[in-house]
Amino acid sequence: MAKDKIPENMTLDEASEFWDEHSFLDYEDVRKVHFSVDLRKNRNYIDIKDDLAKQIRAIALQKGISSRVLINQWLKEKVESEQHSE
Repeated sequence: MAKDKIPENMTLDEASEFWDEHSFLDYEDVRKVHFSVDLRKNRNYIDIKDDLAKQIRAIALQKGISSRVLINQWLKEKVESEQHSE
């Protein structure tokens, strides 16, 4: 099976999704890098069960979008639906 090329300039979410589906051991050209992440930067983190998160990532992959985008779409639809039913 041919390995996918490692995308350049990935966001943290994109890198997370890429490496969830790939192994460092499959790439000879992987090199050590240093970076910093500010987890306080306007993000809301919600604990999701591992099996549900895997299902969400699989659906997002099929749709060609990130799991973050998919979850935001679903939540927006649900919130709008709830607001209209009040």
